[in-house]
Amino acid sequence: MATRISASVRPYTLTERDRHLVTRFSFGVDEQLTAAVRAVGGAERWFATQLTPTSVADPSATVHTWWPRLGHTPARAWAEVKSGRSGAWQYGFDLAQYSMVQKILTRRQLQEVLHDVWSNLLYVPVGHDRSFPWRFHYDQTLRGLALTSYRQLLRAAVVHPAMSGWLNNDLNTKRGINENLGRELLELYTVGRASGYTEDDVKDSARLLTGHKVKVFDTFAASYAPEDHWTGRVRVLGFTHANAAADGRPALAAYLDHLALHPATAERVARRLCVRLVGDDPSPSLVRSVTAAYRSSRSDVRATLKALRTHPEFLAARRRTLRAPVEDVVASVRALGIRPVRFRGTDAFPANLVWAAGRLGQEPYGWPRPDGYPEGSTTWASPSRMLGAWNQHYSLAGRWNSADGQAFPAPASVLPTAFPRTLAEIVDHQSLLLVGRPADATTQAAVATMLNRASGSVYKTVADVSGWHLTLIRGTVLNTPEGMLR
Repeated sequence: MATRISASVRPYTLTERDRHLVTRFSFGVDEQLTAAVRAVGGAERWFATQLTPTSVADPSATVHTWWPRLGHTPARAWAEVKSGRSGAWQYGFDLAQYSMVQKILTRRQLQEVLHDVWSNLLYVPVGHDRSFPWRFHYDQTLRGLALTSYRQLLRAAVVHPAMSGWLNNDLNTKRGINENLGRELLELYTVGRASGYTEDDVKDSARLLTGHKVKVFDTFAASYAPEDHWTGRVRVLGFTHANAAADGRPALAAYLDHLALHPATAERVARRLCVRLVGDDPSPSLVRSVTAAYRSSRSDVRATLKALRTHPEFLAARRRTLRAPVEDVVASVRALGIRPVRFRGTDAFPANLVWAAGRLGQEPYGWPRPDGYPEGSTTWASPSRMLGAWNQHYSLAGRWNSADGQAFPAPASVLPTAFPRTLAEIVDHQSLLLVGRPADATTQAAVATMLNRASGSVYKTVADVSGWHLTLIRGTVLNTPEGMLR
């Protein structure tokens, strides 16, 4: 059972400004995060610390070991699948579970948010039969580079064996050009179609990518093969290179740097960050400011985030975007004080989290196309998603998911220690804990109606607050706009 963090009578909260900053750069504000922000003197200082993830002690560093398959080498993973002992989908499901738990437990929340942004942009699905043995390594690679520069991210992602397998670059040689990765590199990961690249540009883009090998469906070993590299002058959107050496890696690195620093890439990456971290329709002024920071810093993520965070539009965007399903599930678990723990069975709490997100329309990294999940919140604002989320909040609040793999706070630890208390006071207490502000009149009325009990009615002792009452109170608070918006 979790121990009480907040004061016994009135839970700790953050100022509206601090809560906004922390909400946008985390997967949800919980008591632990609130305490951490207060301990360092406010959200600005917390943010500054988060920019250097290695300076933040993180108890989630070994969480991936809960799923032994994630520790398999690519050759071992392929052997397991080839023998029928495991399926590629199981490697993907393990990674999806790990992803949910990591988002909940890590104290390096800024790094995790940016990792999610880059994972959706430089997208490789989990569990795909051409990339599954390398997908966890890809995940860790992007996490490690999440706060460096887009230039470094692009270099690491495009030549990674997971990306090569997913987009067929293993079939791309000087004897037969496969354009798949070369085309997506231009269309999705960098300049975009509006930049006006041609089919000749796509061909040269693919030619530069020849030589990077991965033995798909045969050990999945990765290597560089100079004998497969296409040589000859290439030209792509202002980039030109003799590309005369058998080892084409220096030419490819120069090409990727050119694309990462291209003005069209800067604008596309800046806009994507603005949509995710500010709002669905960022103003031209905001996008220009963030783009300028990206270009002047040569794609430095920290400098780009600083321009975004200090823009007036960011500060004015409090509680205006709807959380995506994965974020909704994670933020609800964090707010409720539930902590995933090591489990025994196969349908334990982490698996329930993946299924919960899937029921709301977003399986973790389960998008079938190479363009990744949409970042805009309107995508997720359907009636079915809203109804599903409301039911999910009650389910989490009532501990109706598998008990295996979760530590749930004791009811008394989330209630005031001093009784008697009115229903209205208890609702206020839960609202402060879960969404950081007192309950408004609408929320108070909704809870009273659900419990068929007057707001002024009194609970004499903590034992009078039944599990059912607490479930309805907490679920209703999470179902308010304050509980579902960033």
